[in-house]
Amino acid sequence: MKRFLLTIFTVVLSGLAISSTAHAKQVNTSDLAADLNGDGSVSLLELELYNRDQRGN
Repeated sequence: MKRFLLTIFTVVLSGLAISSTAHAKQVNTSDLAADLNGDGSVSLLELELYNRDQRGN
């Protein structure tokens, strides 16, 4: 019984961690919200930094 409850607890925690990551808004290179330096184009580095900031990491 103890093993069963521990397994259920682990599955629930994993599901919560995955769902919080899935709800973070991801943008692509055509979204000017990720244009951090204001030059009119979104580089891959800007995109990575913007998405990381949106996730809170």
